[in-house]
Amino acid sequence: MTKLTVTDPDAREKLHIAKVLLGGYAAVSALTLLAIVVFSGDPDIVTGAVWIRGSILAVASLITFALGVSMENGSRRNYRRVRIIALAQAVAVVVIESIPGSFPIWFKIANGVCGALLVIVVLITFARSVRATFAAS
Repeated sequence: MTKLTVTDPDAREKLHIAKVLLGGYAAVSALTLLAIVVFSGDPDIVTGAVWIRGSILAVASLITFALGVSMENGSRRNYRRVRIIALAQAVAVVVIESIPGSFPIWFKIANGVCGALLVIVVLITFARSVRATFAAS
């Protein structure tokens, strides 16, 4: 795995912020899964679709956070992975949010928060200083 030392202070700060945001994404996803478990007896609050999407979201967020930690530590490969995964997940959130009646409102709010965090991560990872840091040498 190609690791590099991030010397640009702007890129270093942006990578740190991206990692923190991915940690927030993981925390919101874990809390959402906890809410699913707690309220699982109420089919108006927790549907089968909520179980599936909530479980996928929790697992994906933890994986993405782990990749973000590695990215901050200079992993070029995981930088690319975070960019692709965060973008794909943000698009998935937009699609899910746009389907009327697909999920209860509480879940759409949690999903929207995750989506907002991911959009910021995408913007950060596409910032000029970050791209320049991970450009092939």
